[in-house]
Amino acid sequence: MGPMARRGKRAEPAADRARERREPGGLQEREVIDELASEFTTEELQEFLEADRHPIEADPLFKEQLREKLWKLLQRSIQGASDDS
Repeated sequence: MGPMARRGKRAEPAADRARERREPGGLQEREVIDELASEFTTEELQEFLEADRHPIEADPLFKEQLREKLWKLLQRSIQGASDDS
């Protein structure tokens, strides 16, 4: 199991601690940041950030289908708004 697969399980306790921060008497923000930082290794962080260095081009067919779906949604939304008037 790679570092990315393990990350989800370890993030849950960190999310619980972040919720504690919002509660009265909870952890201070700096403590939460320090605890989150201790959950991940430098290697895992580098692996995560590496994805930003390699742009991924979307499939042209997917982009066109998405454009068509969004255009239809927009047209229906505008049509619905004008029907309400």
